[in-house]
Amino acid sequence: MESNFEYISGNYITEEKLCDITEITKDKLNVLIKNHLVPEASYVVSRSIKITSPLNDEFQAEITEKYFSKNCVSLIQKNKETKDFHTYKAEFREKFIQNLMKHPDRNVAYHNVFNNDQEKLEEIFESEWEAYCNGIYGICTINSTEEEIVKKEISVKKLIHFNTLFSQKTLNENETEELIQLNKEFNEVAERFAPYQRASSSRGKYLDKILESNSLSYLIKKY
Repeated sequence: MESNFEYISGNYITEEKLCDITEITKDKLNVLIKNHLVPEASYVVSRSIKITSPLNDEFQAEITEKYFSKNCVSLIQKNKETKDFHTYKAEFREKFIQNLMKHPDRNVAYHNVFNNDQEKLEEIFESEWEAYCNGIYGICTINSTEEEIVKKEISVKKLIHFNTLFSQKTLNENETEELIQLNKEFNEVAERFAPYQRASSSRGKYLDKILESNSLSYLIKKY
């Protein structure tokens, strides 16, 4: 529990602090979240406390804190006066598609559907938008931007392909260099994930394991 809490409290911002910094109330924050102008909390931490005394009495309670991606500070400052969330969503969509289309490895992403299926592309965007609004990209990416969402999708797909080809063998020099480059690309946009999530995360499944099995443990992101 301690390592998980240290990671979350060190890399994310509490609801109370977020409101203090941006000078809004919790009610206002909830409205922004409801209107999809700010993502949901990425983590919710609940802790039980118990107080006892020599008087043979006790008090028990549960403390719950919400933790948000730190980029929510700038998002709130940008969007707190916005009346129409459709404008923000349209802007997000445009940037998402622009970043996807200009990426040199875009064919790796989303099974290359954007070249021939506009309806499918819209479905993909809506899915990514929902994940973003739910706070998922606050867990997965460093800054939760449209560019990072695209880059992480491509990076993960490239790692999956690399693992499919090479996870059952010892890498040669060229393959090792390729993995080092993939590691660099992934780390440019991806978070480390909380310790309890690490093994089942894209980082744990597609990067940590293959780095370790090829004597590249020094490249594994530590806490």
